[in-house]
Amino acid sequence: MSRGAGAKRAEIWTTLLETAIHAPSPHNVQPWRVRVNSDREADLFIDKERTLPKEDVTGSFIILTMGMFIEALGLLAAHRGMRLEHSLHHDPSRYTPEAIAATRETMLPFARLRLSQDGAAPPAYPGDLFLRRQTSRISLRPDPVPADAAHALARIANEWDQRYEAITDPSRIERILAWNTEALFDDLNAPDYHDEIVSWFRFTDGAARRHRDGLDYRCMNASRLEFFLIARLPWLLQLRLTRPLLWKMYRDQIGRVPTLGLLAGGFWRPEDAFRTGRFLIHFWLETARHRLYIHPYGNLVTNKKANERMLQETGIRDIWLIFKIGRSDEPPRSYRRPVEAILLD
Repeated sequence: MSRGAGAKRAEIWTTLLETAIHAPSPHNVQPWRVRVNSDREADLFIDKERTLPKEDVTGSFIILTMGMFIEALGLLAAHRGMRLEHSLHHDPSRYTPEAIAATRETMLPFARLRLSQDGAAPPAYPGDLFLRRQTSRISLRPDPVPADAAHALARIANEWDQRYEAITDPSRIERILAWNTEALFDDLNAPDYHDEIVSWFRFTDGAARRHRDGLDYRCMNASRLEFFLIARLPWLLQLRLTRPLLWKMYRDQIGRVPTLGLLAGGFWRPEDAFRTGRFLIHFWLETARHRLYIHPYGNLVTNKKANERMLQETGIRDIWLIFKIGRSDEPPRSYRRPVEAILLD
């Protein structure tokens, strides 16, 4: 097939991917790769090198991410009068860290994607919401989440068999944020966790632009010095003389938090995580519709002690996402890898 024919074949997929690549992923790892078979069919892969086996020990977060990505493509296809259907190549349990480690393949087949004409598929969200949706680590404004937004988020969660709850009591928020800090400081001193997350740190503008992935210091609301200390001298987080200072620095970095949100429901089993990912992109786009930002605190659910504390605090089982939510100034935008880097020959 000629290069021109191949380009024509990929045109619709390229158009969809140009926006879909702005879907979120843990640590901005962007694990998706796509091989275009025709203008109506493509295969989606997980890039093995872009998974997080030391932190995502059940594989649920990477499976969730792929669910978000497929749903994003489907939502965007509706804007072009098309419907996206998918069929998974394997049961989701094939994408646990143990299963991924056991395969020699670098590109793991995940799903077959098919496009068909469907003018009756109404767009659920304006396309610009995919770009407006961002993670905000900067201080939130003091105003609470508007009632209409809270109701809309709870409704979407309920439609997908999930539960959305909000915590607004300042003393409870501070207690939970303290648990998050303790969990983060402890986890950063666990070698496997530390080495994996630090491999995604981008300490300079040049590194961030070159890689176009990972945790860019600009987006972390932290100075390069703070970022460097966490990466190279994590033991300072536990030292009696330096821990209080670094604790305060981190709390100041978080800023004002008027509301903590949480999501609970099926997630921790691989077979649940995929559908939950499809839900999460709807939830996150709905926050953008209401001009709200969120910032997830992953350690509160992946750290065993913090997770148990959250169960005791809320009485809610199966919490899988805890986040600050509210309005803020526009945060720095994280980079995305170009579509050309996503496509496979």
